[in-house]
Amino acid sequence: MLDRFQSTMDQTARWAAVTLMLGVPTSIALVNISLLLILVGWFLSGRFAEKWALIRHHPITWPSLLLFGLVLVGIAYTDAPRSTIGSHLYVYSKFPMMLMLLTLLHEPRWQQRALLAYVAGALITLVSTYANVWVEVPWSDTHVRGFGVSHNVFNDYIAQGLAMSVFTAIAVVFALEARTLLGRLGWGLVVALTVFSITHLLEGRTGQAVLLVMFSALALVSVPVAWRWRALAGVVLVMVVLFASSPLLRERVLSGIHEFTQYMQGGVVATSIGARLDMWKNALDMFLSSPVWGHGTGGYRVLSLQIYNDAVQCAVSCVHPHNQFLFFAAEHGIVGVLAYAWLLWAAFRAGLSLEGRYRLLAVAFMAILFVDSFINGPFWVTTERHLFASVMPLLLAGWRPRPSAPEARS
Repeated sequence: MLDRFQSTMDQTARWAAVTLMLGVPTSIALVNISLLLILVGWFLSGRFAEKWALIRHHPITWPSLLLFGLVLVGIAYTDAPRSTIGSHLYVYSKFPMMLMLLTLLHEPRWQQRALLAYVAGALITLVSTYANVWVEVPWSDTHVRGFGVSHNVFNDYIAQGLAMSVFTAIAVVFALEARTLLGRLGWGLVVALTVFSITHLLEGRTGQAVLLVMFSALALVSVPVAWRWRALAGVVLVMVVLFASSPLLRERVLSGIHEFTQYMQGGVVATSIGARLDMWKNALDMFLSSPVWGHGTGGYRVLSLQIYNDAVQCAVSCVHPHNQFLFFAAEHGIVGVLAYAWLLWAAFRAGLSLEGRYRLLAVAFMAILFVDSFINGPFWVTTERHLFASVMPLLLAGWRPRPSAPEARS
């Protein structure tokens, strides 16, 4: 009876993990329901020794636990109120959650199901984005039609740009794997449509920036060494053409240059670039004032409230510094920065050691995460942490420790 109950709970948690991947590009509500079912199913399914045996040697296990441990330790020396501490505990609980997903997606068939669920969710977003150009899609976040405006659907334009960049990598890999000309052409068309949706149908600069880096990373790992520089040159050429053909992209790049100049010359912080530069400067100052352990869990918000007196500006700048490295630096010092760098490096090395599609996807994904870590809060912002904390274990679930070399006989 117990075994049957645990097996049912295990199946519940695994299917919830698959549903989670469907919800990441489409629905925060679906994500939250899936996470609840994962928690219930994972704990009630028991067999914790077996689960620990699966993940204890995985490269991302110890850096993930260390980061969450730093958040717990940081409570002891922070001046943040309980509500802020509670928010940090909730947000960074994604680190141990990633390890739970590793156990649920460990088997290739479940990893495949989860990947296809993400593809399904991304295709729904892609179709809705294009439909929104001509008709007002009821579930779209933006209620405008035509070209030259943003058409983010389920998430904000930054999160959609990131999620669709990950999907672009998947579509590229599927095109490379296709055994028929029709399959290659079909997935090639999906790649083109997705890239166009990011560069021409979304405002913001994050999606376009990570798209360039993602394609560059794919070019480095998917083509023979002799062709790498040509492949990179091709990526740059395509992005130049897209830039020249997209008024929305050109406007965002030119406005970014203008905003940078405004901040450097006049200290203007009421812009996207100006606010980021000011947050980075202040977060760096916080780190330098306590470089080893930082100011504790929630310390950034406490100190930011003393800096930003304007309520509108504080609503943006007092939450997080739009740089995951500096966020950990301000709150957990150099230890936090090194722990986060360890997680990124461990995940990258694990992905690079994989074979086939997951090697390519993991490298492309880590390129996206690395860039986003400098300009946003990939493990803090709701929609972004759902993406990165879910897709990372999905792509790395197939990692296996290498068998130890047999001892030489004397």
